[in-house]
Amino acid sequence: MPTSQGAMQRLDLDQCLPGDLEELALSAEQWTSLWRSDLLPSLNRALGTLIDDYEDASIQGQADLATALAIFTQAATAGDELIHRLIALNRLALERDTGLYFYF
Repeated sequence: MPTSQGAMQRLDLDQCLPGDLEELALSAEQWTSLWRSDLLPSLNRALGTLIDDYEDASIQGQADLATALAIFTQAATAGDELIHRLIALNRLALERDTGLYFYF
């Protein structure tokens, strides 16, 4: 996720600078777990996005980020480190008015 509005603009132009992004790299196991869960389809249905392994996608705007945060929070379990990291990134994107970007 871009750390600022300027970082978001540079991301759109593929000109990111060091420190522009907060990134979450998934292991193969994490990706498989995420893909098999209902989380991505829930986001896609609620937001009209197409987050999958063939498309790049983003969640931008306060309303969509708030919806995503609600979905992540509802899906969270105590031991699921991945979902808690997604929640933290989502909160940061809301705070900084940027977005969540998905590249698989």
